[in-house]
Amino acid sequence: MSADTSELDGLARAFRAIPALMVPKMRGVVAKSALNTKNIMRKDARSSRHFKQLAAVISYDIKEHIFGGDGVIEAEIGPSGGGSASLAGIAYFGTSKPGGGTVRNPEDAMLEEAPNFYEYAFKATEGLL
Repeated sequence: MSADTSELDGLARAFRAIPALMVPKMRGVVAKSALNTKNIMRKDARSSRHFKQLAAVISYDIKEHIFGGDGVIEAEIGPSGGGSASLAGIAYFGTSKPGGGTVRNPEDAMLEEAPNFYEYAFKATEGLL
């Protein structure tokens, strides 16, 4: 007895192609959410009475690790460089002495952006199956 499996073979090929198709789509999603998170963090820094200068050094970098069509795309967001960036720990978390800790935790900015990220990801990957 034989069976025609050509449709199943085609479905399997389509499933195998999905990761490679998602990488370029998700690159834009990660970049957009990183930009939004950076803007939230800058706004938080600008609203601080003592750490306004931190806003100017908040940036993001996108990093991709791709192998065989699969990939990881990540964004690193936060103060970078010297100068004002060196105050970030005090601005966010304070010190053992009174003072500092007046800028909202960066994790809060990420959590604020998370619903947008999920929406962007859903829209970007619609129709892949």
